[in-house]
Amino acid sequence: MEAPRIPIRNLYYLLCYSWNQLKQGELVDVSKVPTTELVDLFAFVLCDGIQHLARRGLEQGYETQDEEIAGVRGRMDVLGSARRFLPAHGRAACSFDELTANTLANQILKSTLRQLGRAQGLNAELRKRVQILRRDLRGIDEIAVTSQSFRRVQLHANNRFYRFLLNVCELIQGSWLADQKAGIYRFRDFVRDERAMARVFQNFLFNFIRTEIASWQIRREHIEWCATSALDPGLTLLPRMETDISLQRGTQHLIIDAKYYQDTLTQRYDAAKVHSDNLYQLMSYLTNAKRPEGETLQGMLIYPRVDRTLREQYKIQGYGVMVATVDLNRDWKDVKGEIIELIG
Repeated sequence: MEAPRIPIRNLYYLLCYSWNQLKQGELVDVSKVPTTELVDLFAFVLCDGIQHLARRGLEQGYETQDEEIAGVRGRMDVLGSARRFLPAHGRAACSFDELTANTLANQILKSTLRQLGRAQGLNAELRKRVQILRRDLRGIDEIAVTSQSFRRVQLHANNRFYRFLLNVCELIQGSWLADQKAGIYRFRDFVRDERAMARVFQNFLFNFIRTEIASWQIRREHIEWCATSALDPGLTLLPRMETDISLQRGTQHLIIDAKYYQDTLTQRYDAAKVHSDNLYQLMSYLTNAKRPEGETLQGMLIYPRVDRTLREQYKIQGYGVMVATVDLNRDWKDVKGEIIELIG
């Protein structure tokens, strides 16, 4: 069964929480996006975001310039100047640092606009806006953006909105299906990529709980195996166990495993079942976690709702285990309310 399409506003908030950039994301009013297409959503967010930056003033940095100039500025290239007989004409070959908006962060923003302008299916009004904004970013070079480009960006701590927009750009760059001969780009619907969406869903739930449900202490917990071995005393061959979400409130300890599938349940012998690997993984956490005396340890599997709402509760090896779904296709306020009711 194909998963229902998540409304783009909900998807946007999932991403904002996932990146831990909710406040920055709320600076853009996505209710004004003219369509329900992902490429239009990200074009709108990027355009609005860059215009917000421009009103504040684009980031500037120092860039080294090598020029022949009248007089001397910065560091003079003595040999190069003499070789070209520049001093006789009152000139010198110099290297100096100049403050400019042509920084790597701004280059990534402008280069992503260039690609958006070539995207197949982009709303005509947004395409025109993208092209105008790209033209207005004068003095900023366009580059071939790679995954390493984002790693090389250095931002000040107070430039969190830049970081948010670069997260948007990185998602856009990772979602292209390019036709190099035709010079056009098609936007891949990454929502159908279970692995990519699993990371988004896990990070979303972690940061949502941390932000919206203050009664729990939250962390990702490394659980050590309750095991010994004469040949492998350090248990180095056993896989590392780290929870998606571990919550603590007084004597209550809750371990949550967040999963994302196109189908909430799997089919086995024509019967719907919980994904066995998920349950085995959660039980490994529960049975190996060190529990102080008097502490109640429970587990929860959470999935996006596809075809049914789940609130199934079990007692397995003495541990309370819940299998639950969250309906991401409802109004965003209802999504928030459902999660708070389920976990809070």
